[in-house]
Amino acid sequence: MASAPPTAANMGADLKDTAAPQTKYKPCCVCTDQKAKRDECMLFSTSNDPQKECADLVSQYKTCMAGYGFKI
Repeated sequence: MASAPPTAANMGADLKDTAAPQTKYKPCCVCTDQKAKRDECMLFSTSNDPQKECADLVSQYKTCMAGYGFKI
């Protein structure tokens, strides 16, 4: 018995999704190294303006989080 000729309605019927399922990450579990460095800098800074002193580390953390789809 022959199968039906290909049409727009049945051409993708036998195709399976071969893409790997995307992993859903939690914000607490990603960029832990950058987060630890940022927190250490902010908490133990001897500067009068820790935000200014640690701006580079904060930027690195934000960039890392953006890589996982989180907007800070």
